[in-house]
Amino acid sequence: MVGDSESEESWSEFFSWLKQRGLHGVDIVVSDHHNGLIRAIRQYFHGSTWQRCQTHFMRNILDKTPKALRKEVHAKVRAILEAPDTATARMLLNQVLDNKIC
Repeated sequence: MVGDSESEESWSEFFSWLKQRGLHGVDIVVSDHHNGLIRAIRQYFHGSTWQRCQTHFMRNILDKTPKALRKEVHAKVRAILEAPDTATARMLLNQVLDNKIC
């Protein structure tokens, strides 16, 4: 199905079409952070978890990072995203924020 925009209306039409074709039992949806997309996900997939795509998240961060710091920031964010548990991820995040490398 082709949509003409990233609007909530376009995504809603697409999700409605998927459900009419039998899609059900969606537990998690991973996507980029378009507001219309997120609103449509919440409307059509009640009870499912939404998670921001890590690739898009990383791209957004690196787009705002000075070129000289990109390797360092990439490594630190990757470590946070790959942490074995929430406590470790928060500790690594706080270390980054305390060092103010960005």
